[in-house]
Amino acid sequence: MKKIKGFTLIETIVVVAVLGLTLPVIFSIFFVLLQQQTKIYRLNTTKKEGDYLINLVSNNIRNDASIILSSNSPLPPDATNKKCDNNSTNYSSNASLYFLDRNGDWFGYLINGNAIASVSASLASINLNSAKTRITGFSIGCRRTYIHSQPSVSISFDIEFCNKVACDQTRTEEISTLHYNTKIKLRN
Repeated sequence: MKKIKGFTLIETIVVVAVLGLTLPVIFSIFFVLLQQQTKIYRLNTTKKEGDYLINLVSNNIRNDASIILSSNSPLPPDATNKKCDNNSTNYSSNASLYFLDRNGDWFGYLINGNAIASVSASLASINLNSAKTRITGFSIGCRRTYIHSQPSVSISFDIEFCNKVACDQTRTEEISTLHYNTKIKLRN
């Protein structure tokens, strides 16, 4: 008798059945990992930009600002719009706040559409966050408790990952939002 090499019908059916059971499991694990990577990327991008914004604004205000100004009229703000220069005063805005530095030049931060923008006497408005994120709930204000203490500036905003697809998502597990809030004490 000659021995024929090959697989029997039963062996072939068993292999197809095993592949039929394992491939969907492998693909579902792969897609779950891919979805988790997308969430991590969105959260990482949101956190990186939020940390950058809060650190940049905090350092600039802490190191350069000497007088706090508001401007409800076209720029530039002037010294007649001083805020938080008296005892027990508060000022809050959902739009903008400006500062004079020690050289008498002004700079400020404002909401510009979906971005926080930096504006100054020497530069035009520059958005500080990328188009991948959007800012909501922006609030900036100042408070001075005592006449002999320096005023403090408070900044609060929410930053969320937002590209053409992510902004239209309705599922909460696909939205990456972080809240930032800080107080900055002005130096002399």
